[in-house]
Amino acid sequence: MRDSIASLPDRFLLKMGNVSVIVASKPTPTQRAENDLDPDDTLYGLYEGVPLTERGGYVPPLPDVITIFQEPIEASSTSEDDLTRQVRTTVAHEVAHYFGFSDQQLDELGIG
Repeated sequence: MRDSIASLPDRFLLKMGNVSVIVASKPTPTQRAENDLDPDDTLYGLYEGVPLTERGGYVPPLPDVITIFQEPIEASSTSEDDLTRQVRTTVAHEVAHYFGFSDQQLDELGIG
């Protein structure tokens, strides 16, 4: 995961000072409920916070959090290369949410 974050362009990394990136085994029941997920839905990562595009001049005192979920990513990966790709895609997807991109916009960009 560290490599995925480190590979982000500096212009993005420099704006992510108030973001914590963590790894959890799987989403909690609360995270699943808050995101209207069905039991069959898979969640690889989650951004929790206020996107930069919605802040104006306000900066929240607590860090935004990006959580990467290990078990769903491992379960969907068929090789080490596939695992690396899925982690990179998930990190990029959640970082994009921090910068204000919607799921629809990410789908249109091929990062969905």
